[in-house]
Amino acid sequence: MEKKIALAAVLGPTASGKTALGIALARRYGGEIVSCDSMQIYRGLSIGTAKPSSDELNAAPHHLIGFCDVDRAFSVSEYVTMAEQTIHEICAAGKHPILVGGTGLYARSLLRGVSFDERGRDEILRSSLTEEAALNGIEPLYERLSGLDPQAARKIHPHNEKRVIRALEFCLATGERFSEQEERSRRVPPRYRSLVLCLSFRDRQKLYDRINCRVEAMMSAGLEEEAKAFYQVVRESRRPLTAAQAIGYKELFPFFDGILSLEEAVENIKRETRRYAKRQLTWFNREQDAIFLYVDDWKDEQELLQEAFRIWEQSGLFSEKGE
Repeated sequence: MEKKIALAAVLGPTASGKTALGIALARRYGGEIVSCDSMQIYRGLSIGTAKPSSDELNAAPHHLIGFCDVDRAFSVSEYVTMAEQTIHEICAAGKHPILVGGTGLYARSLLRGVSFDERGRDEILRSSLTEEAALNGIEPLYERLSGLDPQAARKIHPHNEKRVIRALEFCLATGERFSEQEERSRRVPPRYRSLVLCLSFRDRQKLYDRINCRVEAMMSAGLEEEAKAFYQVVRESRRPLTAAQAIGYKELFPFFDGILSLEEAVENIKRETRRYAKRQLTWFNREQDAIFLYVDDWKDEQELLQEAFRIWEQSGLFSEKGE
């Protein structure tokens, strides 16, 4: 039987320090980073999605960042296919693949070996549901999903438009319950021997403070101008864009429309980012195999890095490069 690839993962909420830890591991152990972020895939959305800086990109090889046009729909199954290919290429080059990001669904689907049922994909139906959500909000679609598949609805946040539409699309296209498809997908054995490090905080306010500071830094770096250019793309598009749901952009659109002041829009970015981080923490807290590193347990970043290095070396998974 072929030996499974050893894969490290650095997961956690936004602004927790994942990029720095991933780069430190890559530089110390000969690794390359595979991004696990559903918004960093898009071209032109750099500041608001907190893409690694040019210095960070030069510090360690990065993959699956900025390759997708903003007007293209991109699914978790496509991500898993691309990530698997990238991981095999990294190993073939004698390097360690290190998954880094905060999109829990991407990470779980890749690490747990989820299989995908392509029968429930219908581009026309999905576009129709997306347009309906844009006109009437996501609530009517969530109620419709609740009637067709209560179990799936209970597991999906009512405001998670992408997941609601995907589940409803599957139900309507196949006549089956989305929850049944998900249960079948989990029966596939994991593809990798993985070490999962998850960054978190004992004191959640410390994370929220970091988020507030990051948003201010993004504004100083030119987020308003970047969002304005994207706003024009969204206005000229003939259909709703998934990328338009990215936090940091959609909150500025009412400012461009003259509905909110810039100060109000920035406060909305902070609030929505904090809410997103809270959802991420809830998601990752359910990852039973993860080793949690609480950022506020350590005096400084260097102490946290030393603990991560110790865990890596004691795992025994990475005795040879590209194993």
